[in-house]
Amino acid sequence: MECRQEKPEGRVIFRFALALFKYKEEEILKLQDSMSIFKYLRYFTRTVLDARKLISIAFGDLNPFPLRQIRNRRACHLEKVRLELMELEAMREDFLRERETNPDKRDLISDDEEDG
Repeated sequence: MECRQEKPEGRVIFRFALALFKYKEEEILKLQDSMSIFKYLRYFTRTVLDARKLISIAFGDLNPFPLRQIRNRRACHLEKVRLELMELEAMREDFLRERETNPDKRDLISDDEEDG
């Protein structure tokens, strides 16, 4: 596996990306389902009008970079994702087991099989 050197401009872009989310954090956290989050993320950058505030967040509020906080949040969310994946895998196994044991459902295919 190849290790890449981080370019300074990449770090600046990353800071601005995080600053955008921080700028609208309260509004984003109010959203409850993935569809509303997706819709919001498609247009929310058009509502960021205060460039000075964005720069202040990127290079003031996020300075020093809150790596410990990012690691803690990543660990929390990673555990949630793992649990969701386990639930989905159990549902898939139930589906496959039901399909094999029930003659009426043998013609059913899963989304994975349909895509493949």
